[in-house]
Amino acid sequence: MLRKSVIMMAVATAFTINVSAVQIEVPAGQPPMPGADASIPANAYENYRHINKVAEQEAESYSQFAKSNPKNPPSTLDKLNLEHPGFSKALELADYSQSTVVLIHEGDKNIRLSVPNVSFRGDVIKTEPGKWPLFAVRSLSSFLVVGPPHGKELSKYAEGEGKYNYPGLRNASWKFMSNNSRIMYTEFTPDDTKTTYGVTYGGWVNTEDPYQDQAPEVVMSNYIIPSIESLSGLDNYSQIEHWGNFHYRIPKTAKLVSEAVENERHEVRTYEDTGVKIRVIRSAIMSKETDNTLIKVPIIYYLHKYNDLDTPTQYAVVWNNGIPGSLVDAYKPNRESYLRHVVKDSVYYYSYRINYDESKTSYTHKQLRDMIEYVGFDDAARLRKDPQWREEGTYKESLENSSIFIPWYMEWIKLLSK
Repeated sequence: MLRKSVIMMAVATAFTINVSAVQIEVPAGQPPMPGADASIPANAYENYRHINKVAEQEAESYSQFAKSNPKNPPSTLDKLNLEHPGFSKALELADYSQSTVVLIHEGDKNIRLSVPNVSFRGDVIKTEPGKWPLFAVRSLSSFLVVGPPHGKELSKYAEGEGKYNYPGLRNASWKFMSNNSRIMYTEFTPDDTKTTYGVTYGGWVNTEDPYQDQAPEVVMSNYIIPSIESLSGLDNYSQIEHWGNFHYRIPKTAKLVSEAVENERHEVRTYEDTGVKIRVIRSAIMSKETDNTLIKVPIIYYLHKYNDLDTPTQYAVVWNNGIPGSLVDAYKPNRESYLRHVVKDSVYYYSYRINYDESKTSYTHKQLRDMIEYVGFDDAARLRKDPQWREEGTYKESLENSSIFIPWYMEWIKLLSK
């Protein structure tokens, strides 16, 4: 049963709905799409770097604090701040601008979508017998749920619902409720499949949130829905390679040129294609080692290694069938660019690296990024059994012990999984 605070969210209140965006068509007689904004480009979701004014202010404040309050003895971060002016600000902006990407490719499931928000935790929730699970991710003030249709209970609280048309989708509909928080649900069937999906995104509206200051219905209508893609398009130019428990994609025209062991620990597969070099590295997880898949670890590493503070590098937590990894995307049009995706199972870390020059390869930046995001594990169901945290230490403990962070989130999960 929903708690009183959650029930109160469903009380009908007046809300403003913008004119439908050009890319979303609303059939005659249907209400406008909540939050749709024609001024936002249809491909806005492709940019994983989203920084608002609050994030800029927070990053500048932190930078000034880091400069004026060095520790004695200096910490590793203090040393980096001294060595690389601007490092602390770039680090903070990277933290705020993370995106979340969700891919599901199990059985007849074959879908990807993204949301311009961070991921602090992921859960896989069982639903009715015979149905596949819900895949949920949680940020600080919002949550995203992807899975089989799950909007039945939400209908009891929805203030509005309707249908819409979007390229690549059929039988598409939405439901929306607003109060102190806003919840929007969409259901659809991709054109090239018989599988129907449901997606829910909700949270508070906080214009002072450096991570995400836009209302959930704006994010859903202008970023999440346009990002929905079938993964079948990857088969046109890439193929799946297996390495023990792990599988990943490479271009169909790429050639394996070497297999080697580096530094007595790292097993390396190297592939080459015109304008593209790929390295897939496997290394055993050492005890008491920092989790290299936490997004902050590769952010610090690559900002320091390349000292490339001027390149608008993009970062995302990528969830493949409920298993998280971290993506670093340093894109320089028609120049040497790189992509990095780090994941792990219970035995190994896997670092998938692509260096490429878009002016020399037939693949686009988006194609290579879509390809590197797609990875998987044969025992994913076992690996995702427990909640997948993307934070550690005292901050994780504070979130776990919060009276709001998990209880509010789990109340909604219980409602949606009925």
